[in-house]
Amino acid sequence: MKKQLIPILILSSALLYGCADHLPEKETATLPASGASFAEQGDAAPQADPPAVITETEAGPGSVVNTDTADVSIANTDTADVSDIPQSVVSQPEDGTIADSGFYRVATGISSVEVERYAAQVRQQFLAHDWTAVASEIAYPVAISGVTYSSSASFLEASENFDGNLDDAFFSALEAEDCVEMFCNYQGIMLGETGQVWIGEVLDESLASQGLKIIAVNGLTK
Repeated sequence: MKKQLIPILILSSALLYGCADHLPEKETATLPASGASFAEQGDAAPQADPPAVITETEAGPGSVVNTDTADVSIANTDTADVSDIPQSVVSQPEDGTIADSGFYRVATGISSVEVERYAAQVRQQFLAHDWTAVASEIAYPVAISGVTYSSSASFLEASENFDGNLDDAFFSALEAEDCVEMFCNYQGIMLGETGQVWIGEVLDESLASQGLKIIAVNGLTK
């Protein structure tokens, strides 16, 4: 019986050995070395998001901009369209007028801007010795250095002798006048440190305004 089993065992061993030659080899996965980039692994490797690029722009140094998805347009505040600025930021009066400070309200209802413009005009006329212009701005009658003039004609006649008799202190005081927030009271507005010239709003017999006029001149001549 044992002799019959030996050939069978030998045959079985041979069959098993032959089959072993045809067994599929185990597949092994090769992992990328630590730190290797995906580009080195071939086209099938997943693509990582592109890194953020740090750029220096007018919006501020070190601004982070993603070149793949970020909107790279930057508004330059120096060249931005003014029409985009909210009206509340650049709001102005619709009629272009300037609000009145009311500084001369005690003397006149005319706006402060107009009062100071008129004062500067009168100041320049005196400094230029433009007696014709000064004569047209006087509210007559007016007393100047003790002499009363009832009309522009009488003032212009007297002015022919002014140049040799003018007081330097009068003109020095007007030169120092800046015509801004000048002293005023119910009588008028003063030009010059000691009131060399006074201007005020003049009313006619029906109390209608005739505008600003020169209402007094002090120390013009010696």
